[in-house]
Amino acid sequence: MIFWRYIIFILAYIGDLLLTGLWGFPNPDPSWQQWTIVILLTFTIPFGLFIILNRNWRRCPPLRFWFFVSLVAFFAVVYFQLRLPSPKSTDISYLIKDSFRSQKVQVLGKNISEPRITSNNRKKFWLKAQKANFSKSNEPFKTVTGKLYLTLPTEEINSIFPGQTLIVEGNLYKPRSPQHSGGFNFKKYLAKQGSFSGLKGEKIVFIGENTFLVWTNLRHRIINGFTNALGTEKGLVISSMILGRKAVDLPPETRDLFVNLGLSHVLAASGFHVALLLAIIFWLTQSLSPNKRLIFGVVILLFYVGLTGIQPSILRAALMAFSILIGQLLDRKTNSLGALLLSGFLLLVFNPLWIWDLGFQLSFLATFALLVTSPLITKKLDFLPTKIASLIAVPIAVAIWTSPLTMYVFHSFSFYTIPFNILATPLVMLLIVGGIISAIFILVIPSLGTQIAIFLFWPLEILLQSAQQIPHLKLSAFAVGQISLITLIIIYSVLITIWSNKKLQKHWKKGALIIIVLVIIPIIHKNLTLSKVTILKGNQSPIIVLQNRGKTNLINIGNESDIKYTVLPFLYQQGINQISTAIIANPRKKLSLSMLENKTKVNQTIYIFDEEKHNNKDKTRKRDFTTIKVINKNIAVVQWQIKDKHWLWMDSQTQNLPLISLNLDHSLDVFLWSGNNFSTDWIKLVQQYKPEVVIISTNYLSKLVKKKLRQENIKWYWIQQDGAIQWIPKQGIQPLLNNQGENL
Repeated sequence: MIFWRYIIFILAYIGDLLLTGLWGFPNPDPSWQQWTIVILLTFTIPFGLFIILNRNWRRCPPLRFWFFVSLVAFFAVVYFQLRLPSPKSTDISYLIKDSFRSQKVQVLGKNISEPRITSNNRKKFWLKAQKANFSKSNEPFKTVTGKLYLTLPTEEINSIFPGQTLIVEGNLYKPRSPQHSGGFNFKKYLAKQGSFSGLKGEKIVFIGENTFLVWTNLRHRIINGFTNALGTEKGLVISSMILGRKAVDLPPETRDLFVNLGLSHVLAASGFHVALLLAIIFWLTQSLSPNKRLIFGVVILLFYVGLTGIQPSILRAALMAFSILIGQLLDRKTNSLGALLLSGFLLLVFNPLWIWDLGFQLSFLATFALLVTSPLITKKLDFLPTKIASLIAVPIAVAIWTSPLTMYVFHSFSFYTIPFNILATPLVMLLIVGGIISAIFILVIPSLGTQIAIFLFWPLEILLQSAQQIPHLKLSAFAVGQISLITLIIIYSVLITIWSNKKLQKHWKKGALIIIVLVIIPIIHKNLTLSKVTILKGNQSPIIVLQNRGKTNLINIGNESDIKYTVLPFLYQQGINQISTAIIANPRKKLSLSMLENKTKVNQTIYIFDEEKHNNKDKTRKRDFTTIKVINKNIAVVQWQIKDKHWLWMDSQTQNLPLISLNLDHSLDVFLWSGNNFSTDWIKLVQQYKPEVVIISTNYLSKLVKKKLRQENIKWYWIQQDGAIQWIPKQGIQPLLNNQGENL
């Protein structure tokens, strides 16, 4: 009875931490309406449970107990808000005058993390700001505080370690929210880390003395041993498999490859690693007494936690391992599910913000799957040898519980995740066990450890070569679109209901069908009914996405960076798995097209300004639901029609004002302009065609132009400020992020 009361208190604490998601994370200032909703749920849910359980549970705790449950839950929300990071009055972010432009600055501070490579081949790390100088003169530095996200060219970083004092010169900026749906929220990412500004460093002016850090030096010794034995690429991969990717400077391409294949747990120090380490501990200490085994096990686990760094997943696994060791000492069987719940609770008391850490969530779900679902699947596979059945059951169970969350976050699903995990598990176990043994010898006898690591070359080569072939297969990344929060809650409610009711476990196929329908039906409905135009911000020119009843046309695909950070995230978020027609405005973008075709199917490609294929000045093409007309190829003037709306895009990157006459067949509804300088002369051209809306894509828009646009009563949007622009028939034209109510 007392045990169940503790469970209820823990669930109330965790449950109300999850309720903070109703007002968005991180949100330091929820509105009174949001507070009201959370408080009502905090006190009505326990009262409702009391009414239900009191009728069906003879030992149901009294109403007074449920009142204390509500208080614990309310404390969780208040505690969560108190722990949210917020900038101090002296934070360096307050010195940024213009949110849209960076400022030249020199910053003195202390490095508090190891440098890591970014996708654009720069090095990133965290700098604790102490002083700053915005003046070019030799004026004294101003005292500041705050945590800076700092990036530097790779050639500027030779030997930088945590604890060193640095003076860095560069451009200080404020992070911005994503300008289109599905984009990476850099502002939210920094806020979660307690940072509210970034510094794009150009050079290091001063480096202080290196501080000797035990854990950093041990990590580098292991990593250097593996890279000497296996080469840089394989050495970093095996180092990540042993220490976790957060402790190793792993290239983003390799990290993304494992994540997309559902093998992120292999590169993250987690329960998988601790379980293997615990098995090694039991094997080495089988002749020792329980007391000595406990001491030996605790020392090894603490050493491993220190080596990998304080990460939620490894801390959770270590706490569960401690409970198993203590259980053996007391000669009592450990309640694994209770240990999982208790470890999660203790970690969330230590840092309640981890409730929204994706690594913590996936680690918790994966371990839960191993405890409750894997044994059931193994029983279903009783016609196979036990070890093979277990080998198959584990990845299936983990996929069942983690796939809904990964689809919700990444908007895609790989059909090869489960089979590849099944085939890769023996290799992964061999590599991790061999890697742990090699790492131990590298620390003690480096030359011997390096020789042992050489034997891991071919297993690692087979794993990497196999993994690199999967992305080229069909359905390797199936876009499922934006799964709503309500749908995600229903999916996990179905899974929990089936797990908790033995009678319903017999009808698991019906539950699986319900989940599949919940994911597929919105995609089908959207494809049958959706019609819209989206203008995305590109690095040079805007990218236009035309959608109508399951068919998608793309005008201008941008460069490689646009494909990776803008086009593909948007396609995944929209559930688009193929492009009907890609209309290329620049024939030199073949590398971008190749990158796009590697990720999604492109049925047809048209180069509208390819002079070798099209010599005529005016070209009109009918593609699916869209009529596209190239009016002038010298400055890229393209007209298209979707439903009853007529659009015109004029791209003028090199000229100020074209001396041309546009012979339009219809009145103009939307005028899209992109270029380097939108001057008042362009406004005169706009007035000739009297469009309903003008969309401007340029890095700088002067106050004079803005004033002139308002005076002429022209409805206009500036992509660099308003973000992506979208047209939906019944809603008209407005910034894309204003249209996201459909996803709630």
